[in-house]
Amino acid sequence: MTYFGNMSLADDYRKLAQSLVETTYRLCWDSERKMLADTYDKKEFSQHANIMAILTDAIPANDQETLLTRIMKDNSITQCTYYFRFYLFEALKKLHMGDEFLPLLQPWHEMLARGLTTFAEQPDPTRSDCHAWSASPLYELLSIVCGVRPATQGFEKIQIEPSLGNLGWIDANVPHPLGNIRMHLEKKGDHLNGTIDLPAGLEGTFIWKGNSIALHPGHHALQF
Repeated sequence: MTYFGNMSLADDYRKLAQSLVETTYRLCWDSERKMLADTYDKKEFSQHANIMAILTDAIPANDQETLLTRIMKDNSITQCTYYFRFYLFEALKKLHMGDEFLPLLQPWHEMLARGLTTFAEQPDPTRSDCHAWSASPLYELLSIVCGVRPATQGFEKIQIEPSLGNLGWIDANVPHPLGNIRMHLEKKGDHLNGTIDLPAGLEGTFIWKGNSIALHPGHHALQF
């Protein structure tokens, strides 16, 4: 609404969102388990509710990384099925925890090993349901590992903040309305080297370990 100039409606939505997240936190936060309960009676807990709390900032910003780490390790709470892991991956991205992404792809490796030709919706017993959201790793390989994301509406500018995890290098071709973004990156410890080529008309920012440089159309040699 702000983008389209409807400031009054944008303000109404902003106030409603703030009221919802504040009330949810007040009624559902369990100080003993240090996570958000599914309902105010605090008998059931899930990764789902806590991931949404992180994405909506219902949880204080300083507590979000600790909370996400906690719920990824706690098998006693309701676990995300494959399609809902899209939101888990988005929470990793929001908190700059992209290096945790690749180990979470083990279920997809297992699907391929079992001969599934499309991705399942949930763990066994299951079938190859061709569930579109379960294919979110294909998107996240570009947006988390390669780190290519829109920096403005309409993808007019980009931000590149790669998270290679345990990979030593990546080669990528990321499609953009103005042409392909080509990347070759090599990582050794905390050091990163490589090249990026942007199509004509595209600008953005490259970020690595808190350091950033401006990107312009054409060829870039990187050394961090």
